[in-house]
Amino acid sequence: MNDKWHEIWEKRNTDSNILFEEGDVQKIFLELKRINGWDSMDNKLSYEQFYGQYIQIKNELEFNSKISDNVVKSIFEIGCGAGANLYLFESEGIHVGGIDYSRTLIEIAKTILNSPIELLCDEAVNVPVDITYDAILSNSVFSYFDSYKYAQKVLEAMINKAKYSIGIIDIHDFKKKEAFLEFRKSIVKDYEERYRDLPKFFYDKEFFLKFAEEHNMNIRFSISDMDGYWNNDFVFNCYMTKNY
Repeated sequence: MNDKWHEIWEKRNTDSNILFEEGDVQKIFLELKRINGWDSMDNKLSYEQFYGQYIQIKNELEFNSKISDNVVKSIFEIGCGAGANLYLFESEGIHVGGIDYSRTLIEIAKTILNSPIELLCDEAVNVPVDITYDAILSNSVFSYFDSYKYAQKVLEAMINKAKYSIGIIDIHDFKKKEAFLEFRKSIVKDYEERYRDLPKFFYDKEFFLKFAEEHNMNIRFSISDMDGYWNNDFVFNCYMTKNY
């Protein structure tokens, strides 16, 4: 993993503790998203936009005939950050757990989640698989990995920890790399200098297709359709379910 990104995430924090005291679900969620880095662009997304994505993810993860009543009852997130996504899942009575390599963000998650099964501070590749969950999620994290080799190891851990399904959200599309870079340079002043040594990793869908075939997994891709999200045109989602 890139040490520069790690330094950035360790510096993330909140000065808005009052939000956690007020008990306002929407304010708390948006603050958790801000801490997770969703304030890097000027056009801030609303709770409704994020919630729409949450429903999409939940429906995709539950689309598995092996799950009783097609309902995920437990979920673990790779790169959970401050726990924004887990906060919504937990609010619906779903058992949650997560891992993130930022101790700062994990400590915040511990303050906001009521009864997580496990919250771990470590790299994604080191996730323990002794405790399993119905579904394993990784949202906007794979693009921070530095190689296919690392991503392969994380996928291996995900399927070993999952009972039924896994979901990888906001994967940067290799075929759209140049368009992404051109767009970013057009709206971010001094983009190359500002993001020096902070690269994004772009994926060919064939990587995930090959992995699914080798592990006897059903696979499907979906577009990112979070309303108003500037990154929609450059990313895709991937869902796999165990085929047994």
